[in-house]
Amino acid sequence: SLALARPTEVSIQNILAASVVSLSGEFGAIVDVTLAVGGAALIARVTRKSADELELAPGQHVYALVKAISIDRRSVGFA
Repeated sequence: SLALARPTEVSIQNILAASVVSLSGEFGAIVDVTLAVGGAALIARVTRKSADELELAPGQHVYALVKAISIDRRSVGFA
């Protein structure tokens, strides 16, 4: 999930300051948003509606919200 402001009073513990690097140009309901988080890249998959409503664009500062349960432990280290 992405937010334009740092959320408070949420159960998500992993809130990462990031900047938008690029958005996938594919058509369809889903947009892959490549983020820079420190020296690492992170890809957030959001609906096109959300990307449009947040007016996401390269260079924009956002917060990435990552639920630990959403990480596939079997693929960590194999990407």
